Amino acid sequence: MPAWVDEVLSLSLALTQPQLLGLAFLLGSFAVASLSDLKRLSAQREFLEVWILFTLGVLAYDGITLWQAGWQLWPVAVAKWTAIAVLGALSWERVGAVFSLARADVWACTAAASLLSPLLVLGFWLVLKLVAGGLRPLLARGAGPWPFMPVVTLSVVLVGLGGMLAPGGNLALFGWL
Repeated sequence: MPAWVDEVLSLSLALTQPQLLGLAFLLGSFAVASLSDLKRLSAQREFLEVWILFTLGVLAYDGITLWQAGWQLWPVAVAKWTAIAVLGALSWERVGAVFSLARADVWACTAAASLLSPLLVLGFWLVLKLVAGGLRPLLARGAGPWPFMPVVTLSVVLVGLGGMLAPGGNLALFGWL
């Protein structure tokens, strides 16, 4: 089998130092946005802009990394970014097939997923669905809108730790088990 098949099916999360710093930045923004979402049922518009720029930055980073590696792993990038685009679109309130999320919540999910392998992207949306099912009764204030950013934040932590603890992940590589 081609080497890219293992990358597509990988459950490990081995981030480079720039990616780890990006994850730390993203988690910080998610924490603040979660607090804002819990208080006002909305995060500030600036978060949306940050998450769009973050996603585009990771897309550029992936493109440069792919180019430097001689385009050998292009199927991995195509699988990952296709999954992100499709799941993000299906999660937007105007489509609503997976979730019915506001634009900022969708971009928060895509920003987080941009750091994952293709299989972890699918796993991330599955964890989002499970965490949302568990937290909605606690967070919903009736039948209307409810704060989704705490779901995103907790899901990122769960999937990130799971991927980093998996064989080949950051924590497993550094022996931090």
